[in-house]
Amino acid sequence: MSTVEKKVEAPDPDHLAAVLRHRQAMRARLDAAEGMFEDINREAAKLLTQQYQATRSTKADVTLDDGTRFATVTRVGGEAEARIIDRPAFEAWVRDTFPEHFDFRIIPARTEVVIDEQFAAQVLGAVNAANTPRYADPNTGELHDVPGVAIQPTKSPHFRWLFSRTSKNQPRDGRALVAEAVAAKRLDLDTPPKPPALPPAAEPAPEQL
Repeated sequence: MSTVEKKVEAPDPDHLAAVLRHRQAMRARLDAAEGMFEDINREAAKLLTQQYQATRSTKADVTLDDGTRFATVTRVGGEAEARIIDRPAFEAWVRDTFPEHFDFRIIPARTEVVIDEQFAAQVLGAVNAANTPRYADPNTGELHDVPGVAIQPTKSPHFRWLFSRTSKNQPRDGRALVAEAVAAKRLDLDTPPKPPALPPAAEPAPEQL
């Protein structure tokens, strides 16, 4: 015996219109907020970088107008590692200095230089450890300047932002504190902060007669 599928009814048109309207209006608000966020995020990174260069400070509290801390921002340093940037120079150094780690591989129509991968990794590891392109021969102790190798950044410095958590002294977390400040109109998110006015230019000293 076949079952008769129940006919699906169309949603209430007024409710559908209201939901679609609300959804797309929120999308428009989000798009505008994302654009404003990108601008203020760039300005914040610029000022934090300036502060780090001037004071070497790597962490700052983010506070409301009454001094309540609701977040922190921390500068995370970049990372760097040794890389072979000039392969022919590195290969020539291995050939002339450590020939036991140098070889050829014959491929139809061409000959390819082969460097022992473990040895290359050992050299790069030593360069990383010394933070300079030098390698000490473990057998002789001789220190070599390694050509074709440099320490290059692999990750740029960036800033890590964290909202504060609840505590015994503060039962509201950072997001709740922001929402409260916005509702109380103590925090205006639609108007970005203006930079301080530049001091007036000093008047030139009168010429001596």
